Amino acid sequence: MAAASPAALAAFSNQIAAWADRFGLPKGELMPLGPAMIEVVRAVSREQPTLILVDDAQWCDRESLLALWALLRDLSEMPVHVCVAIAPQPPRTELDELRSRLGRDLKGVTVHIDKLAESDLKQLVRWAVPDYSDDQLDRLARRVTLDSAGLPLLAVEILHAVALGLDVEETSGAWPVPFKTLSQTMPGTLPDTIIAAIRIGFRRLSKPAQGILATAAVLGERATTEQLSRATGMAAAELNSGLDELEWQRWLVADSRGYSFLARIVRQVVEQDMVTEGQRRRIRKAADYGE
Repeated sequence: MAAASPAALAAFSNQIAAWADRFGLPKGELMPLGPAMIEVVRAVSREQPTLILVDDAQWCDRESLLALWALLRDLSEMPVHVCVAIAPQPPRTELDELRSRLGRDLKGVTVHIDKLAESDLKQLVRWAVPDYSDDQLDRLARRVTLDSAGLPLLAVEILHAVALGLDVEETSGAWPVPFKTLSQTMPGTLPDTIIAAIRIGFRRLSKPAQGILATAAVLGERATTEQLSRATGMAAAELNSGLDELEWQRWLVADSRGYSFLARIVRQVVEQDMVTEGQRRRIRKAADYGE
């Protein structure tokens, strides 16, 4: 990075303390961050191939997304690769424009990532607990499929927790035990990684969607639209908008019987960590569950 122009380095030193410590405090007029980023990446890529990772790009500000587009355009002949991970909601015009140019004006491809299938999870299980027999692997794979819905972060962290929390004497070295595959309590506590990730995602939802999700967690494995309407007190338009948001963000799934959580472990965390006892009682009463 030191080969970049002083003006480009100063732009970042003004924003990031670590850069200020390394390159000194900025002096004089600053270069805009977008052009500064292009200058820094150009300097780095002259010495070695460069990979830029952008996660959750749908939350980036417009200036950053336009700068990323300009970088791809201006450094198209340099050994620079950009990997951008996005969710379909909320929609971003800047990202749609970028994707529309891939394969035409810009070299690149779009890859759609689906959830892990049970066969994929069985490979992860074998990696996490290599001493399990085939029957034990099958039981654990079914349980992880239910708890994680095939979401990679949840699946890997659940398997870490299982491997670290196993009591060999109590479980004979395998969890879950036969005939309790879907109901036996998980050994060990949930990792903070899972809890923190769910909390962050929950706080990013709109207030109506947060209320609906907390209500659905309290109501149980499945909740109808009528139950959610009574328990939240929301008008139909607000409720439907919140439910659509939760489906797009892959928190809930809908079928003819109502709404349920995509991943069972997410419902567990939301119900335990995002709802007070008072809220829990009010929700059940409003939904005619009684106390």
